[in-house]
Amino acid sequence: MSVPHYLALIGSGCSAEVFRLAGGRVLKLYREGLDPGVIEREHDGVRHAQRQGLRVARALGKREHKGRLGIIFEELAGTPLLRDLLLRPFRSRSLLGRFAAYHARMHRCSGAGLDHAQHIIVHVRILHAEVGEDMRRLALDRLYAIPEGDRLCHGDFHPQNAILTDEGIAAIDWSNGSRGDPAGDVARTELLLRFGGLGGMMRRFPWLRRFRNAAANLYLRRYCEATGMSEEAIDAWRLPMAIAALHPESRIDRDALVMELRGQGHAI
Repeated sequence: MSVPHYLALIGSGCSAEVFRLAGGRVLKLYREGLDPGVIEREHDGVRHAQRQGLRVARALGKREHKGRLGIIFEELAGTPLLRDLLLRPFRSRSLLGRFAAYHARMHRCSGAGLDHAQHIIVHVRILHAEVGEDMRRLALDRLYAIPEGDRLCHGDFHPQNAILTDEGIAAIDWSNGSRGDPAGDVARTELLLRFGGLGGMMRRFPWLRRFRNAAANLYLRRYCEATGMSEEAIDAWRLPMAIAALHPESRIDRDALVMELRGQGHAI
């Protein structure tokens, strides 16, 4: 497939670029060298979510351009929830309530039929984490003390991947989609709300850290109210998810996360 030079580049990240196509579509074109399994995971995850009736950016087909693999999606008319949280903090309670409700709705969907398993994804990341071997063994032991789940999990659900549309929230970026335990998916979202990226901004604007912690706490409260999930179920996942986030390609605020783990008595 040819990507005409006059089409607008509307997004760019570590793993892909997004181009606007005609007819209300976008092309997510992955960067060279990316593991094709990640692309398959995104395609399979979003198609599975579609079949379960979840609001997502529908996958319309795969394409290749100059050796780069891509997926065509419908273009969603909306804005990332993160934008509204930052520009309209007075709406944060309502927005995070909707965010938590969507996540709860996702976890009511079956993950049966998905090839990708949450435990395996987290296991591989722990193996590549930049931590000592004792810490790695502890994280793996904690991971495999948790039974594998069979619910639909996103694996990277945070306010930048939640789009506010006229029909409600729609999740994008399913490259970590899997079948798994909802408590692990919640622990991952909590981690991203508290520590995802923005390390430099946190140092320049300390109030953002307080805002993010408050947002994480509100999300957890709303999710648990909606589902009845226990704090203990989420807590079992916190250490494995934290160590998995310390792999070299992670965009987590490593310094802040390591400080938090050391404060809990862990030797990183």
